[in-house]
Amino acid sequence: MRQVEMMGLMNRVIEYQTEDHSLEWNLQFFADLIATGLAWRLEGRIGREAKAYIENGLVDAQGEIDWDYYEENFAL
Repeated sequence: MRQVEMMGLMNRVIEYQTEDHSLEWNLQFFADLIATGLAWRLEGRIGREAKAYIENGLVDAQGEIDWDYYEENFAL
């Protein structure tokens, strides 16, 4: 991952911790963290939430979002 991309992702980590976001925003955020492996190198709470997204079938271990599953189970 390029340094510019990493800085953008780290800015999103700060944004995640300081603001409320939609489920879609969180889903994409955690998918990106999982895809880059950063989810497993940050504080424990981030890793646990990333793991929950995987266990709930919303994101796979490579960081791909199952939008069909999301639409069927979570979209309003």
